[in-house]
Amino acid sequence: MTAPTVPRHWATPVVMACFTVMAATGVLMFFRWQSPLQKEIHEWLGWGLLAAVLMHVLANLPAFKRHFAGPRQAVALLTVAVLVAGGSYFVRPADGKGPSVSALAVQALARAPLHTVADVFGLPVPSARQALADAGLTLADDNTSIDTAAQGNRERVGKALKALAKAAPQPAR
Repeated sequence: MTAPTVPRHWATPVVMACFTVMAATGVLMFFRWQSPLQKEIHEWLGWGLLAAVLMHVLANLPAFKRHFAGPRQAVALLTVAVLVAGGSYFVRPADGKGPSVSALAVQALARAPLHTVADVFGLPVPSARQALADAGLTLADDNTSIDTAAQGNRERVGKALKALAKAAPQPAR
């Protein structure tokens, strides 16, 4: 049985395209600059990258085999990669390691009553209420939290906090 043939003029560009999108979305996610769509693209394109690499290996099978025929660097690197990937499943964070400080701060702001959040942003309550309304969030009263008004929707909470930050007086430089 012969190995399936994959046109070489397709294999490498498909790997390059998939890798480029994976790298870009991965960097954005690392720095927390992602949108929910980017996360979905990154996760699903991971399967595309896997298929593209398989295409690339099949299109370049003789050269790929040569990597494993001579010095054992390719075997060693591949072994390390498999061990790291497989071992990551078994490694769990240390006990007591909780969410990040920034995540805790956002949660605290989201759960605080409006009058407290307005103080944190240096805004009068009516200005904070207006900024939130402009962001599409209406609070029942000054004791209502952003989280309650957003019904726990993290995206809406983030949008509301960004609106407050934008409305806040800017410190003099």
